[in-house]
Amino acid sequence: MTINHLHDAYLGELYGISFFTTFVEQYSDRSHNNKWQALLEIEIITAKKLKMALIPLGIQCSDDNENEEMTKKGIADANKWLHLPWSILIDTMVTWVAPYQQRYQQQADNAQQHQTLFTLVADHENAIYDFLLAEQANSPESMHILQRFIQKHS
Repeated sequence: MTINHLHDAYLGELYGISFFTTFVEQYSDRSHNNKWQALLEIEIITAKKLKMALIPLGIQCSDDNENEEMTKKGIADANKWLHLPWSILIDTMVTWVAPYQQRYQQQADNAQQHQTLFTLVADHENAIYDFLLAEQANSPESMHILQRFIQKHS
């Protein structure tokens, strides 16, 4: 695994920040706003930690408001799904997140360098994926999954 994989993950965090911000601000069922806020916080925490580690390694990391491509993509994708009712949205997101969860976990498992960073990226995606699966199963544990990540990494 190369440092470029970590930079790609950082860009993915910028995407996620704009994606989840759109849901925080615009999702019609406000009863889920605490979940959107927690998902957004996970993206922000992960982006900050990646950026702090990548810059000393000589990797340029634009801020979320400076990366127009990822911001626009995150907002555009969120807008495609804003109209979905919660259960359908969760089902859609489980399918969407699964390949990223698998890829990031595999990268963490195979990393020869920067193990802590690859593990952070995998842990963040695992938390999101596990949250979505818990929501799909109507588990009361779903928010605890997100909160554990936030507490561990804040």
